[in-house]
Amino acid sequence: MKAIAITNIGIEDISAKEIKEIIKADCKINKGFLTFEAEQKDLIKLCYLSQSITKLLLVPEDINEWIKGKTFAIRGKKEATEQIAKKIKGKVDLKNPDIEFYALDEKHFGIDLTGEDLGKRDYRIFLGPESIKGNLAYALVRLSDYNTDKMLLDPFCRDGAIPIEAALYAAKFSPHYFKKDKFNFLKIFPETKLESLDKQKKIETSINAADFKITNVNAAKKNAKIAGVNKNINFSKIQTNDLELKFQENSIDCIATIIPYLGKSSDKKINEVYKEIFYQAEYILNKKGKIVLLTRPQREEIIKKKAKEHKFKLEENRMVMKGKEKWKILIFTCFS
Repeated sequence: MKAIAITNIGIEDISAKEIKEIIKADCKINKGFLTFEAEQKDLIKLCYLSQSITKLLLVPEDINEWIKGKTFAIRGKKEATEQIAKKIKGKVDLKNPDIEFYALDEKHFGIDLTGEDLGKRDYRIFLGPESIKGNLAYALVRLSDYNTDKMLLDPFCRDGAIPIEAALYAAKFSPHYFKKDKFNFLKIFPETKLESLDKQKKIETSINAADFKITNVNAAKKNAKIAGVNKNINFSKIQTNDLELKFQENSIDCIATIIPYLGKSSDKKINEVYKEIFYQAEYILNKKGKIVLLTRPQREEIIKKKAKEHKFKLEENRMVMKGKEKWKILIFTCFS
């Protein structure tokens, strides 16, 4: 079966890597989506286990064969849906269709197996400032090269999305565990049983969620408990300038975080905060470690300047879409 996986612009390679790991399929990367071939059981497996994609579409060879005696609806871009609708012979039901199609454009559309945005997480009940969806948090974790042998730190954890996604990844635990009955594919393949895919690993992890605000730490704790991974994360309220007191020299392998934007703060304040981040990282980060920062583009130059002052080089600079906004992912490593 041909399939299309939709993801955020800027993390397509992360989704391709994850798809390869979960179902061993090779993807063709396009802007904001990937195409590949897979069997029905593998598409269902990918819907349930993927942390990086937002939608999964099955591309039918014959649309009308799939909707015989069934109702349908088409979502997506209006221009494309109007053209595709002309090819379909069936009854439209926009509220509760038997089969739901989704169109990226007139050429790239298919049966929506997922339904709601897979980037959303049921555990995100207690939200913090500059919160991000789970799939983007997962991408930051993967870009940091985190694995279960490494120690990861999010020093500005907010509502805990990054540490939680790291823990889900480490435990091989579905981020959609608590919404098994919400997938569109259950209407098409009602015999599907997802319980066989629940094989959470009990493992030791070194994932640290820190923040200087106790309200954020408490929110992260509650969200992690809802996600079922609170025991895999260490939580602490700590000021940025005290990180060197909490963590030993060269003990951290990966730092992944949303760097504070600081709004209308003075240039002096922004310089002080960003300088402290890299000053602390220079001490606690392993010399082979990585710093992955998600930031608004307006802060890119000052971040790069402060990183260089503390012996960090820019390894990668990528633009990523956060909703309809352009953000930047900056990846730093130590100068050798």
